[in-house]
Amino acid sequence: MSLTFWKGCAAFLLAGMFPFHQIAAQPPAVPSSASSAPTPLWANADQSSGKRPIEVARFGQGSRYVLIVGSIAGNDPDSLTLIDATCRLSQQFAPPEPISLLFIRTPNPDGLAEHVHTNSRGVDLNRNFPSRNFTLSPNRLTGPQPASELETQYLLRVLDEFKPARVLHIQSGLREQPLVLLNDIWVKTSGEAVLPPDVPQSRYHYTLKAGSLEEFVDAELKLPVATVSLAKGARQIQPAEILRLAVGQLIQPAKPDEPLAGASVSAGNSGNPPESAVASKSTFPSTSPIPPEEKKPLRGEVQLLPTPPVFAPTSTPRRSPRPDDHRFQTLPSPRK
Repeated sequence: MSLTFWKGCAAFLLAGMFPFHQIAAQPPAVPSSASSAPTPLWANADQSSGKRPIEVARFGQGSRYVLIVGSIAGNDPDSLTLIDATCRLSQQFAPPEPISLLFIRTPNPDGLAEHVHTNSRGVDLNRNFPSRNFTLSPNRLTGPQPASELETQYLLRVLDEFKPARVLHIQSGLREQPLVLLNDIWVKTSGEAVLPPDVPQSRYHYTLKAGSLEEFVDAELKLPVATVSLAKGARQIQPAEILRLAVGQLIQPAKPDEPLAGASVSAGNSGNPPESAVASKSTFPSTSPIPPEEKKPLRGEVQLLPTPPVFAPTSTPRRSPRPDDHRFQTLPSPRK
């Protein structure tokens, strides 16, 4: 996508931060003075298990949604720095039609506040999604049953209502370079991701973690999903590269070395929207805890949370050896 293309799309800029319980258009953002407060970057949504708000933002008027989720792990501040900067860049350069970007800063505000991996109930949220391989022996980390946590339920509602064209999950990594993992559906429908050559990309290769967001999106929803693992080295993935990954090839192919408007925006730039920015009437869904009497088994509908069904074990059952397989033949007893 050329620089001219992205500048042309700036005419459709939106300042899309919305409370979940309010659907209302806001007037154009016109700064009145140098001392006026900047437009908020995030809006509060429903509460987590620990009664903390889940922060969200939306940009764009298109009917094709891309969901960008910050790290589900609470102790992952690096991902928050990147998703904040990406959200600021989207505030300046909203996506062109027909794309809308949905941001969830982190589904785990409790872990963020307490500097721990899990939520306030001690559950690893990335093992709590409804999974074909959900463990037969639930424990504290997995949660007592699939989608037992409010945070997981909220993500399921977002996925069900918006039915995104693709999902991005940003998390920390241990490599010297960032790494983008794509599922097979992404590659089959869109080809390789639009990224610079020095940002490696690979496939999951069937290593999707049981009960993870990625496994649920891949196996149950059959949607393109990518995990962005950040780097510990000097090469950091940039906000513009996240936006290119999010919208690339949903509109038209872009060259990886082609500059993206606003690519120089850093995490410290406030990125107030231009005067022409207007708010969309659409909003994220509101989520309230589902009463126990309304819970039903999962039958292909995301919003129906399951009672504990019989799931397959996470490990592959050991196969019985064939009688003619020489590797498993019984050796004769040793001579006395």
